[in-house]
Amino acid sequence: MTENTASNKRTDIRVKRTYNQLTEALIRLLEKKSFDDLTVLEICTEANVHRATFYKHFIDKHDFLNCCFKMKLSELEFEKPNKVFSIQGINENCMKMISKVLVFIEDNKAFVSSVSSEYYSSSFTNSLLDSISEFIIAQISEKGSLSEKLGYNLPLMANYYSGAIVGLARWWAISENACSKRVFLDFAKRKVDDLCNYLESFISGEES
Repeated sequence: MTENTASNKRTDIRVKRTYNQLTEALIRLLEKKSFDDLTVLEICTEANVHRATFYKHFIDKHDFLNCCFKMKLSELEFEKPNKVFSIQGINENCMKMISKVLVFIEDNKAFVSSVSSEYYSSSFTNSLLDSISEFIIAQISEKGSLSEKLGYNLPLMANYYSGAIVGLARWWAISENACSKRVFLDFAKRKVDDLCNYLESFISGEES
């Protein structure tokens, strides 16, 4: 490892640590007040980070919030497509994905509840929608002939299901009378089964 490489690596680690400190501070503060009422100084004080350091990386608190969205969503490590394509594999991976979304929401309830109730919810929601839609498309695209046959049905289907998942998950996060996780997953399983049955019909058409 060269001296420059080692230096860059240390810098990257420091930057990541700073980002984590600021993000964790924001989450703690969101349990007490809304994002609109927070100041950069409050965030920096809670994170024990100098304001000069904050402005070295972010334009303002809204720019920082968008970075938080990306950082938090990076925690959602969805399953990669199975090496051997199968409808059962898609079914299992989709259910794992939905479970991870719910766990993510549970672990970040203050963060999700706060951003879901304010105007910047669209930025966070769109980022999550894109992540889930890309996941669904990646799973199905493993079987090239199937994705080709689906054509425009593939992005339509991926966005339809990602919208439903995010909409239900958002409701589950902020509703005081939300169902249990088990009920949510049981309902989701029926919808994933519908998706897989739809895909199965295209595969049957290929084989006939």
